[in-house]
Amino acid sequence: MGLLTTIRLVSSALAIELFQRLRVPLSLLALVFGAGTSGYWLMGQGQWTLLDCAYMTSITLTTIGYGEILSPFGDRERLFTLGLMWSGMGVTLYALSAVTAFLVEDQLSNLVRERKMEMQLNGLNGHMIVCGGGRVGRHVIAEMVASQQGLVVIDDRAETMAWLRETYPALPSLQGDATDEGVLRHAGLERARGLVAALPDDSQNMLITVQARYINPGIKIGTRCHNNNLVDKFYRAGANYVVNSEFIGGMRLASEMIRPQVVSFLDRMLRGQDPTVRVAEVTVEQGSGLVGISLEQGRLYQRSGLLAVALKHPGLEEFTYNPSPQEVLQAGTVLIVIGNPGQIASLQDICAG
Repeated sequence: MGLLTTIRLVSSALAIELFQRLRVPLSLLALVFGAGTSGYWLMGQGQWTLLDCAYMTSITLTTIGYGEILSPFGDRERLFTLGLMWSGMGVTLYALSAVTAFLVEDQLSNLVRERKMEMQLNGLNGHMIVCGGGRVGRHVIAEMVASQQGLVVIDDRAETMAWLRETYPALPSLQGDATDEGVLRHAGLERARGLVAALPDDSQNMLITVQARYINPGIKIGTRCHNNNLVDKFYRAGANYVVNSEFIGGMRLASEMIRPQVVSFLDRMLRGQDPTVRVAEVTVEQGSGLVGISLEQGRLYQRSGLLAVALKHPGLEEFTYNPSPQEVLQAGTVLIVIGNPGQIASLQDICAG
């Protein structure tokens, strides 16, 4: 989406909000104008045209007073004009105050929000970046928020920004082109530990992948891919994980038919509404007290309340499922566990160097 389109969307959103604010005062102003025109028409008993009556109402409401006046103009007409003048001034001032309040509140809220956002972005380290808040990106955002991950969202659509502010008010977000290197750096790409490219266009996701790998060689990159023929190219471009929604959807349908209870179990662990239980991976870091000792000696369950359901040693492609208590841990061993965020955080502290 280009800059011009983004500006149009922002302007459209502001126009809609301004109309919502001015709907009542504009309605009142139209009511007063109609009442004034009708009043003059009835009092004139047909000797003044509707244009004359509307013109008289206009110069009265705007307090211009050109000196022009309907004729004949007696005391009854003057009293009506006085009432019209004061009521019209009140409604007009009400409309002007609504416009002023909208402009001032909008500017102040934007300044406060931008300042808060800058402080959040500058304070982030080891966070995740999600590029795209569309149909796929929203599910990614929801899961990361539920898993209490530090997160920044980038999207160039005004409606997505509005949705983010309403759904996740405390979540840092940037409105901009995620393929722009400056926007990625603004989101703290150099300090991030992971990035998800979830835009609907494969070429944009490819560009994001290449730039992210160049700027932060150690970052973990997951990307969305529509064309299955491009999967290998995404891996060569630097992606760690490539997800083809059509392929995953087909596998899911087959699994539902063959092993429905297994799928139900994994759904509850990975995408359930209850955010307290999740499947997680924790890496044993160099310098951790767990390096060189067995699972039994590490007493992981007593210290964190978690058991490793699988693990993978560095340099190996295959996982060891239901590992033996005598399995010796190494620096770089990845533990797969199921638990709540507090238990997972405890295990991360234990595995830290």
